[in-house]
Amino acid sequence: MALSPKLLRQFLLWLVIGIAVYGIAVVIGGVEEIKASLSQIGGLGWAAVIGLSTFNIAVRFVRWQYYLRTLGHAIPVWPSLQYFLAGFAFTSTPAKAGEAVRSLYLKRDGVSYSASLGALFVERLTDLLAVVLLALLVAYQFDDYRWLVVLAGIATLAVLPLIHSRLLRSLLAAASTRIKQEKLSDGLNSIIRLLDSSAALLRSGPLYGGMLLSLLAASAVCMMMYVALQLLSVDISPSLALGIYATGILAGALSFLPGGIGSAEAVMIALLAVAGVDLPTAAAATLVCRIAALWYSIAMGIVIVLLLEYQTSKSPEGS
Repeated sequence: MALSPKLLRQFLLWLVIGIAVYGIAVVIGGVEEIKASLSQIGGLGWAAVIGLSTFNIAVRFVRWQYYLRTLGHAIPVWPSLQYFLAGFAFTSTPAKAGEAVRSLYLKRDGVSYSASLGALFVERLTDLLAVVLLALLVAYQFDDYRWLVVLAGIATLAVLPLIHSRLLRSLLAAASTRIKQEKLSDGLNSIIRLLDSSAALLRSGPLYGGMLLSLLAASAVCMMMYVALQLLSVDISPSLALGIYATGILAGALSFLPGGIGSAEAVMIALLAVAGVDLPTAAAATLVCRIAALWYSIAMGIVIVLLLEYQTSKSPEGS
């Protein structure tokens, strides 16, 4: 179901690009120097950063369940967790569109596409807001990157009035009644339902609860940079390390590249260099964080997708 040839091609393409980007970073930073830096991380160090990444995923799953319940869908924890993790397999697709694979699985449990996609949209929005807030920790210490945080903050906040706009819904409804093409008309009505689901999650309780969980998850994953730098014997403040990682994630989001591959790493390394970290150490710390956050979740997602596909093929409905 989820493993369409198109998604597989996109995943493999960006996997190759990701490997190439990291290979270039290693060459520029110096193979031996980065190898020496990475050897300082050790097993316990990797366990620490992977642990923070896992905690980030766990908090995001709690938020995901909260959103689904708010929309009236009480999905059992184990299947819901599998669907949630399956989305990570396609993080390296353009605009993370492949993560919407969750909706395909949830549809079988009676969750409409408008509800699951609305939850996914709000999840992405609150993630971005949380990262913007954390990036403020570094925005005013590096003038050259201040615009990045301001631009992302303005763009994110500008979406909120649109989601709640009655005028936008009226215009979409009017257009859907006038358009004779059934598919296009149905598409506009689906957008209205998507806006309704999103708006329900961006009101008082769900908004504040979701943002609190988003900040907790984002703080955990950004803390990986501080832990990695400490393991590499770099003296840096926690706030600066968190802000650098968050700003890199923002750069990746604004680049619209799958997973922010290339752009996120470049900004993190550049900011660390400006902060006085030598290039091999900056590259090593960035590689550790991105492997633990991005590629760890992708690998986990792939395993879950294969498991779900196997279960589907063995079920009476799938045979």
